[in-house]
Parts: sequence; C-alpha cells; structure tokens
Amino acid sequence: MAQSTARLCRLLRDEVTEQLSLKSVVFRELATDWRKLLFPDATDERFADGYAQAVTFGLLVARAKNIELSKGLQQVATTLSQTSSLIGAALRLLTDNAENQATLKTSLGTLTRVLDAVDWSKISKGHPEAWLYFYEDFLEVYDNKLRKQTGSYYTPPEVVGAMVGLVDEVLRSSRFGQHAGLAAPSVTVADPATGTGTFLLGVLRKIAATVKEDEGQGSVKGAINAAIKRLIGFEIQLGPFAVAQLRILAEIVELTGAPPKIPARMFVTNTLDNPHEDNEWIPGLLAPLANSRKEANKIKRDEPITVVVGNPPYKEKAKGKGAWVENGSKNENQPAPLAAWIPPADWGVGAHAKHLRNLYVYFWRWATWKVYDHDEARNTGIVCFITVAGFLNGPGFQRMRDYLRRTCDDIWVIDCSPEGHQPKVNTRIFQGVQHPVCIVMASRSAKSNGDAPAKVVFHALPRGHREEKFKALSVLQLKSKAWTECPSDWRAPFLPASQGAWAGYPKLEDLFVYNGSGVQTKRTWVIAPDASSLVRRWEKLIEAPVDDKQLLFHATLRDGKPADRHVGSVVKTALLDHKPILTKLADEKGGCLPPVQYGFRSFDRQWIIPDARVITQPNAELWGSLSNQQIYLTAPSDRSPTTGPALTLTGLVPDLHHYNGRGGRVFPLWRDEKATIPNLPPALLGFLVGKYGSKVGAEDLVSYIAAVAAHPAFTVRFHDDLSTPGLKVPLTANGETFREAAELGRRIIWLHTFGERMTDPKKGRPAQPPRLPAAGMPQIPAAGEIPQTASKMPDTISYDADKKRVLIGQGYVDHVEPGVWSYNVSGKQVLLHWFSYRKASRERPMMGDRRDPSPLGNIQPDYWLAEYTTELINLLNVLGLLVDLEPRQAEILEKICSGPLISADELASTGALATPSKAKAKTAKMQGPDLFGTAS
Repeated sequence: MAQSTARLCRLLRDEVTEQLSLKSVVFRELATDWRKLLFPDATDERFADGYAQAVTFGLLVARAKNIELSKGLQQVATTLSQTSSLIGAALRLLTDNAENQATLKTSLGTLTRVLDAVDWSKISKGHPEAWLYFYEDFLEVYDNKLRKQTGSYYTPPEVVGAMVGLVDEVLRSSRFGQHAGLAAPSVTVADPATGTGTFLLGVLRKIAATVKEDEGQGSVKGAINAAIKRLIGFEIQLGPFAVAQLRILAEIVELTGAPPKIPARMFVTNTLDNPHEDNEWIPGLLAPLANSRKEANKIKRDEPITVVVGNPPYKEKAKGKGAWVENGSKNENQPAPLAAWIPPADWGVGAHAKHLRNLYVYFWRWATWKVYDHDEARNTGIVCFITVAGFLNGPGFQRMRDYLRRTCDDIWVIDCSPEGHQPKVNTRIFQGVQHPVCIVMASRSAKSNGDAPAKVVFHALPRGHREEKFKALSVLQLKSKAWTECPSDWRAPFLPASQGAWAGYPKLEDLFVYNGSGVQTKRTWVIAPDASSLVRRWEKLIEAPVDDKQLLFHATLRDGKPADRHVGSVVKTALLDHKPILTKLADEKGGCLPPVQYGFRSFDRQWIIPDARVITQPNAELWGSLSNQQIYLTAPSDRSPTTGPALTLTGLVPDLHHYNGRGGRVFPLWRDEKATIPNLPPALLGFLVGKYGSKVGAEDLVSYIAAVAAHPAFTVRFHDDLSTPGLKVPLTANGETFREAAELGRRIIWLHTFGERMTDPKKGRPAQPPRLPAAGMPQIPAAGEIPQTASKMPDTISYDADKKRVLIGQGYVDHVEPGVWSYNVSGKQVLLHWFSYRKASRERPMMGDRRDPSPLGNIQPDYWLAEYTTELINLLNVLGLLVDLEPRQAEILEKICSGPLISADELASTGALATPSKAKAKTAKMQGPDLFGTAS
C-alpha cells in the first residue's frame, strides 16, 4: 500500500513540475505564496514535492474518515479545510479550477481509484502507529534522498516512552513539585519538530496512564480533552504533518471514545522563524495557512512552555538555514539567539564554531530560548531532546555547554551509541543514522543558582543490539545508581572525567608544539587515484568556455554566490617550490602543475593538483614543512577511535579527513622543510634524555608513540577512557622499555609510509614497498588476472575466507589473511574504501543536500590501471605486516602500562611541555622554513 501510494505521489509531483515549467498561472501563484509563507528558498521542484504530498495525504485523511473520493474532491477539500488549512488549500486549487484538475488527471485519477479501494480501518486496526510505519515505507520508496536532506528519522516508540517518562519524573520531583507530572494542568508541552507526532502521542499516553492509575478510567476522557489545549506541535514537512494529525486524532478517539471537540494545536510552520514577525495577509487559497502561521508565532512569542521535547532534524553545514535563531532580525536591537553560544575569540576555538551551524543545534537554541530566556518571570522548565552527540564534547560547543551549566541546575546525559561512529546497523537507535546519538534532558527549577554550575550526570546504554538498549531505557530512572557525575568546569564536556591511570597520561597534543587541520579542497575533482586523470580534468576546465568554468570548477555556493575560491579569484598562496600564480582561472591557458602524491586517507595514497587556486584551505604550513624526512601523524579530535589503530602516519601532505574520513588533527614531526627543528616542546627531549640517561631524538619519540597507539590493542584497552575524545600516551619511565618501543615504532612508521620513512636495510626496512615473506606474500596468479578492458572494469570486491582470496571483479589476489581483509581504522574497512575510489562506478552516497559533484570528476579511467594493481599489492603487504606486528605492540603496551610511568603532572611541573608563544601565535598563517618560529 505505502509503495503504490509513493509511486502515485511521485507521478503527481512530476505532473505539477511540468505545469510549473509550462508557466501555469495558478500553480505559479500558489508556489510564490507558498514560498512567502513557509519555504523562502524552495525551488519549483521543492514546491511540487510539498504540494504532491499535501494532496496525497489529504486524500488518505479523507479515506481514513470514510469519505469516498469517487464522488469528487469538493467534499474532501471542504471537510479537511476545517482541520488542515494547508491540505484544504492544496485540494481547493483543484476543486476551484477544473482546468487544473484536468491537467493532473492522470495522477489524480489513478490516485483516487487506488485509495478508494482501501479500507483503512482494516489496515490500521485502530493503531496510530500504523500511520507511522506507513509513512516510513512511503518515504523510502517516494524519495529516500528527501529524508537525508531534511535529516528526518522518526523516533522509535520505546525511546519516546523512556524520554517522556524521564520528563514526567522530573516534574514530579521536588524540583518542580508537580505531583501529576505531565498531567498537571499548569504544564504545557511543545514538540518543535513534530514529524509524525510520536512524542505528542507519548505524552497523551503518559497522561492517560497517570490519570487512570490515580483517579480511575472514568477520569481519562476529561483529562485528555483538557490536555489537548496544553500540547503544541510545530512541523514544516507536509507529509509527516498530515500523518501526525491522523495519529493524534486516532489516539484521542482510542483514549476517549470520541473525536475531540477542539482540534489539536498543530501547525505547519518553521519553528526557527522570527516569532515577532507576521507576513502580510496573503489573500486567496493560502489565507488559512497565513492565519495558522500567525497563531504559531503568537505561541512562540507569548505563551509560556514548560517542556520542550522531541527529536529535531540533523543537518550538517546548515549555515543560513537557522532563520531568526541563527541570524536574528534587522528590526530588532538584540542579537540572534545563537549568538549566545558563539565562543569568544579569546577561547581559541573559533575554528570549531562552524559545527554550531547544524539544524539540531538551532533547535536546541530555540528550545532553551523559549523555556529559559524569553520571559524572565517564567523561566523554569525542561528541554529533553534526542540528537547527535557532537555537542557533548566538541570544542566548538564550549559556550553551549557553558550556557547550559549556568542556566540549568540539572542535566542528564544518556549515551545511546557507546559503539561510536558508524556502528553496526542493528545496534543503532535510528538504523539509518551512522552518527553517535544521545538523549539529553536539561532542567531549570525555581531553585536554580546561576553562580553554581548545573550538576551533569552521564549514563551509557549497553553495547549491542538496539533491543537491549530499549530494554535498558525502559527501566532507567533518575534515581538509578547507573548515573556517573561529570566534571563541573563551566566548559567541560558532558562526559565522565578520566579515571585511574589514564587520567595521569600526557595528552597527545601536549607532546607537540603544533597540530592543525589537514588540507581541505572543498571539491573532489582535484584529487584522484591516478595523476593522468587530474591532467585531463585540468585540460577540460581550461578549455571550457568562461560561462562553463564556474560549473566545472565547483565553487561552494551561499545564496547562489561563490562562498570560497572561484574562477575569478586571485590567490597569492604558493605550494611546494612553485611561485604564486596570480592568473585567474577564468583567464588561465597554461598547463596543469605536475600532480603530487597525497595522503588522502589512512593507507590510501592518491594524487592532488598542488595549485592553491583550486584548494580552498590548502594549509600552506603543511606543504611548507614537507620533506623526505617529514612524518605526519593523524588522529581523531572531536571523537574517539573505536577500532583498529588510534592514530595513523603518512609521509605525504594529509587530507582533512585522512585518519578515517571524519576530520581529525595533523601532528607534523618537523617544523621546517629541512627537518632541523622538531615540532616538540623545546625542553621535552632534554627531559627525556635526563630521565633515560641516553640520547633521545624527535624520531625516537614519534616512533614510540606509533608503537604505543597505532594498533587495535590500544583502542580495546582504553575503550572506556576514550568515552571522552582526546588521545593520551602512556609514557614509560624506563629507558630500556622506551628504546624497545621506539625501535618497534620505526617499523610501524616504515609500514604506514609504504617504506618511504624510517628506512634501514640492515634492520629489514629497505627504501622500497614492504613485502611479506615469500610464502605468505599476496600474489595474483595467472588465472586471477584483473582484466584491463573497459567492458570488464571491476565494480565489486569481496573475500573468500576459505581460500584466503580477495576477489576483484573477474580477478583475484591469493594469500590474503582474514585480518588483512577486515583491517579497519575506526570502523572504516581499509580495503573496501580504497577500492571504492578505483572501481567502475565511483558515485559517492549523497549526504544531506550536498550538491552533485563537478562533471570533471567523471573524467577517470574506464579500465583497471596497472598502477592500481601495484598499489593494491603494496597495500595488502603493508596491512599483512601490520597485522603480524599487532601481538608485539600489545605486549609492549602491557609492559609500559604495568611499569613505571612519567605523568603529565611531572612533565608540566618540570617545564618539559612548555611551548614557545611565538609558535602558538603563528599556527594558522606560517609557511616556509621558519614555519613555527624559532625554538628557545
């Protein structure tokens, strides 16, 4: 049923799009008004999508009310206009204009015939959840990309029940003294991103259960009808809104035995819009919707709300999408609400503040503004959201955490993703969401004291299947002993403090003077697995007409205009030994700079065009310190490693996402291209020399770090400690153990850099690609040849465990151990991701509303290159040798941790970690030999 409805809705959408292209006056006017009221940035396609969903779900609502569609749409439009202004208006466009109805006769005719044959009462059997599952199936078929664009993932009822229960428990506590909890007449509840209404349903059910237990079944009807006035839902998507109306109506009928006398307070509106602004009255079809929007704004502006609860949408890089919450109003003197969460410059985390530009953060800010800020006389209440977990510890969210600690008196944090990023699907609360998620409930009572930080407590759900998480949530209470108190520092993460030995280890970043982001190109076509493709792409760009160059270049756009480098930019930065090229790309006629190898991902060496004009954030300091002795260590920063090595190394300039495709930091070994100034605190090596009684060089220390942390045993041993992001390094106080680990680490670096660093032929580290012993060396037999023809370009990779064989299209590689096949870096399986950039179809999965990549990216080999085979064999040997070393690394880690250690306090107290102030000041701008200043 859902699948057929989705296909018919898609047909209707396409017909509306066609009418817009034909300049249909009525549809064009409606689209214009639609944008004015709800979607100022909506394209014709977006309008057509919204309109099609409004009509489709309007007809479904009609069928749920037993209205026969075959008798005409007039009755449907009239009936629905009373409860749903938007759906009624959408249908009136058809009933008031026979020509419009005729233009859509194919889709409308089929849609009404199909839905007339449906007995919804038999399908739903009285269960409101049937609508939820219907819409989930509908959206998956209709446009799954739309779900990703809007960040909409509907909350499992088990999670809703737990969250509503915790809110109810807080209300009943001495903090608020509302003994009836959510059933108390003074408690108003809002869901600012209602979706399909699951949270409002949960609140209604909790109220019914409370009243039944306390007063008896006979009191439930009156309590529910009274509660309708205190429940508010805002939603901007039309399909979910219609579903929510149906579910709420069905639930009220189920609980009371009759439809409500007053409609539920649900509004199609953008929650984040300015509550003080109402558009001019728009006459015609959308006048009821304009009225509805005014009602919603009046609630936002004037009505006190006790509880805001829900699952706001998630969308990264949402700058410009936060409306009034993000940008404020030109007509007001006060700053935008989000400004209260922007960290000041002297906090030194400005580079991370961009992560605040996320839809879920905007909703967090709206909720806290509404409950705590907008009315000083009525500023107590609760905000409870389930969202992605980045704000728990991300450096860019420090002022958000500071605000919550100063504003609230209690904060509860539930980690729903203890497995970390990209866990197995069956462990996820939201099966389509790869990011860690959390439930956070922030409470401000009348007893709140802004001079004392809120008490923050933390609890992690059990690892494993989502059903186990649901079970744990169902019994979790605020009085449970499962909660762990978090640090009280104003800006500290909402995570438990390090315990035991881990707390005393020095931080990785303290062992280096400088760490920064890797290179960010902002466009994918300047990177490729082979150099020849980059030259061909450059030629295509340069030869294109000027009007086409911007499209091919693929500048980042904001409000339709380039927001970063573009073909008209003059860029004075130079990379490597090249001189600055001041010619605009729009005027460029010359050839491509010779591509250079590039650290794209851990163990994935690709090529890049070293031209600053095509790289938005080249981070010239990394290029300026490049040499044949440089080593770049890369590690995650705002998240913790989960599996595999906790850090990786490369001798190539690394990408922003080098570690495992998810950001991170880069720690160069040397400050200068001559490899004479270590990127280490000036006194650190001297301290270690005194401690160990023997010479210690910069390469010794970075090799020691590689031996300690670049393997799976590290992430396993310190898994619980890594709940708070940020690597630490157990530093032995035993000189012999240090030297043993450093020697092992040199081999690790030699492998990570494919035999290009830490070479020493006498010790089995020749200056060439590493190789396993002959008996176990991965090889391609004659029968396993990977064809080098376009028709047989491989598009699949798999593993035959019995034969220890990696299958690549019609070819294969033998002697590949299971540990090599499964080798991963924090969940990213290296071989799968390496192959994904070299297979026949290299389309990347769409994330959010990311634009289609530049057509230049389509310029790539149409057959398997011999150099791909060579690099694959190199990679398999490297991984095989690393797997073989893992037991040895685990042994040395155990030896270090069980022996005497040098603590962070000892290093700090002796000045061993002191860094030159000049180095700190220049980390963002320095380049060339004097990149980090002169050590003192």
